[in-house]
Amino acid sequence: MPEYIIDINKRKINSVEVPKSAEVEVGDVLVLRLVNHGAPLHVSVSAVNARRYTIYLHENIYLKEEMEFKVPILSTAPTGTFQIDIITGYGIVKETFKVNVTDRSLELPEVLEDIPPTTEEPEKNNYGYGLTLALLVIAGWAAYILAIGYYGMVAGFSSVILLTIAVLIAWRWRS
Repeated sequence: MPEYIIDINKRKINSVEVPKSAEVEVGDVLVLRLVNHGAPLHVSVSAVNARRYTIYLHENIYLKEEMEFKVPILSTAPTGTFQIDIITGYGIVKETFKVNVTDRSLELPEVLEDIPPTTEEPEKNNYGYGLTLALLVIAGWAAYILAIGYYGMVAGFSSVILLTIAVLIAWRWRS
């Protein structure tokens, strides 16, 4: 977070000293350190033409000694400039500085680490699943047919259980 000092009441009453310009990256926070060298006063901080860069637009501050004021820059902001006005003396004294919004700089490592080769797992041969699945489906249908012919509760429940187990095994076998 870049920090810039703004001096208030340093040379005379209601005087304002601002930096010539400020630099901030997209998605970063611009920190303004307001330092009052005299009696407490009201300071207005306004971001002019800044809607594309920040959600902050205007703030009226009662400054006693020193405070840190943060202006968040949007992560979707384009590169460009906007200005910040510092106003004291109820509008009599106004100083302006430009804020340059730049792209976020990427730091690339000088030496790339070697990526170890991946060891591929051998394919699992699931020969037993097909036979088990076929036997469970045949047993489930046989129990279902017996339940229709003999009206038995045990055969009816067993067909549902056997077919459910067959579905679960088929589901497990597919992955």
